[in-house]
Amino acid sequence: MSAKVLLTGSSGFIALHVLDQLLAAGYEVVGTVRSDEKAEPIRKELAKEHPNGKYQFEIVADIAAPNAFDAVFQKHTDLKYVLHTASPFSFGLTKSNEENYLIPATHGTKSVLESIQKYGKNVEHVVVTSSFAAIVNRDRSGDASFINDEKTWNPITWEEAHNDAALSYTASKKLAEKLAWDFIKENNSTFKLTTVNPPYVFGPQKYSFGLARASLNTSADFVNKALKTTTDYKGPFAQPAGVSCDVRDVAKLHVLPLGKEEYHGQRLFPINGTGYGYEEYEDGKFNFERILRTLQETHPELKGKISPGGIKDNEAELAKLTYYKNKITTDLTKLKFYTFSDTIHDAAKQILDFEASQK
Repeated sequence: MSAKVLLTGSSGFIALHVLDQLLAAGYEVVGTVRSDEKAEPIRKELAKEHPNGKYQFEIVADIAAPNAFDAVFQKHTDLKYVLHTASPFSFGLTKSNEENYLIPATHGTKSVLESIQKYGKNVEHVVVTSSFAAIVNRDRSGDASFINDEKTWNPITWEEAHNDAALSYTASKKLAEKLAWDFIKENNSTFKLTTVNPPYVFGPQKYSFGLARASLNTSADFVNKALKTTTDYKGPFAQPAGVSCDVRDVAKLHVLPLGKEEYHGQRLFPINGTGYGYEEYEDGKFNFERILRTLQETHPELKGKISPGGIKDNEAELAKLTYYKNKITTDLTKLKFYTFSDTIHDAAKQILDFEASQK
């Protein structure tokens, strides 16, 4: 491949895997980062892994700012694809949920789409990182008669959500994705759109420098926290809980659609343990209990060192979670996604190996 791809938020957990897969496939990549300091450790790793790769970084300090991407598209007029993985957050006790969640999510998406519309005349396809939060109807959790899939939408409105932080996050993800689909219709955009809607994303960091932080990104850190439990840990074991996927599969779903018309207009939904040609929809459900058990199954040396868990009938507990199906995604991609066991094993091994190397 020689096509040029813009990858926004290229220093992120998912984006670094996307970057690696793009370069491995022969694409030329322009990555946006908030500062040159963010780009420097990536350059060092890419020089080793992709010495012949074509890539460069552009600074976009605030992707939610008006016209944030204009200069990038004016400079790189030959961009063919855009992968928008950046999702800014603005945490602060003094700020409203609108400032913390809604504005960053929607303004970031709107900013990049407006720049493409104005200056990205050669852009053919845009892939946006959305979320399972835009799909899921949490009011139907534990209801096996309601299946969340690529066609369902979280029904919550901002008016219903804005006083609650967790609900505000969920609503903001839905509204940001809706904005993208509405934008291409309302502006008669010539580029096509695909979204990727991952649930909780587990798996190894692409590069070990990501492990040096005190905590990892939210979902990846669940494994880190489980590894730091002691045998007398008392819980909670039922939380955190949800549906899971592997970061490497999420990255693959960003790269696979490029240049393929059948992906235009699709929402792609990765889930641990699902795949083309068979029906298996339970492997992606997890809670902290299942993480602890899986760690001890895949790393027997951890038995007697971390918490053994505390839920006798965990299958009943997992049954309280949302029901889902991703047959549209697996039929379209023909992929087999990582199992939960393999994902947790690989994430934990990387952390354990890194810690051992620091001693």
